[in-house]
Amino acid sequence: MADEPGKVETVDGKAIAGYARRFSMTAASPERLAQPSADRGWRDRLFYRAFTFPALLVVAGTAVLPLALLLFWSLVDQRSGEATLRYYAQSLASPYFLRILLTTILMAAGVTVVSVMLALPMAYVLARHTLLRSILVPMISIPRMLPFVVVGYAMVLLLAPYTGVMNKALIAAGILSEPVFILFGWPGQAIAFGYAGVVIAIAILTGVFMTVDPQLEDAAVTLGAGRLEAALTVSMPLAAPGIVAAAALIFSTVVTSYAIPVMLNSRTPYMVSVLIYNNLYSLQERHLAYAQAIIVTALAIGVTTAAQIFLSRFGSRR
Repeated sequence: MADEPGKVETVDGKAIAGYARRFSMTAASPERLAQPSADRGWRDRLFYRAFTFPALLVVAGTAVLPLALLLFWSLVDQRSGEATLRYYAQSLASPYFLRILLTTILMAAGVTVVSVMLALPMAYVLARHTLLRSILVPMISIPRMLPFVVVGYAMVLLLAPYTGVMNKALIAAGILSEPVFILFGWPGQAIAFGYAGVVIAIAILTGVFMTVDPQLEDAAVTLGAGRLEAALTVSMPLAAPGIVAAAALIFSTVVTSYAIPVMLNSRTPYMVSVLIYNNLYSLQERHLAYAQAIIVTALAIGVTTAAQIFLSRFGSRR
């Protein structure tokens, strides 16, 4: 009996030591588990980012490098080889260039507004009716895959003064006595750009309206609003980011377009791409053409950047 207290103390000491070891392992386990998790997360991010490397190479080779070369040669005098800004000064001081640049901006802005306005009701209807969307969206997507040169040829077949389908039909019906000459000028270019712009806007805005919950409109209707009022006051504001994105894409596409202005050009160029082409190939003013191309590119990038800033601020407010 005398040695029992010592025996009890020995057992308690072992138990305490075991609890201490277990406690130390438990306290250290979150750190041990967190370290591999952090390393695995870093490796996963590096792994996924590696997949963007081929795309970055393509962008660098097809966009960044050509633009860098354009910028470099636009700052070099074509004859002396010295650094200069005279091509930019010459372009911005030329009333002829500024007038054509202004008509290009007005063309792009007008086509953008008309395309978005025409596409909004169609995109809204397609987003709300599954069967109609299944039938029409593939038909709308086919023209979106066509290059602008095909669109230009389609306009020629449709609106050509003497051989166009529309002029022939209107003359045969007695509505017109002579063909209408609207193809080779700014009306023909506006129609071609508008056709392409409406297709792009419908494709973008349909997906945007599909993300807007229809129950929000139903709630507005139950509070006394009409269907049209509910669509205008509920769905349209929520679709604002998509509208801005579609507008920026259409505007940038029209401003930098080359195929349609060249195909449907009249004696007086209305689009700056035709002027750049003439300076590059007809007048052999290559470095002047490079500077004007940089100006147009800066305009398109500026519009796209402004749209991106708006979208980021809109998203942060939400």
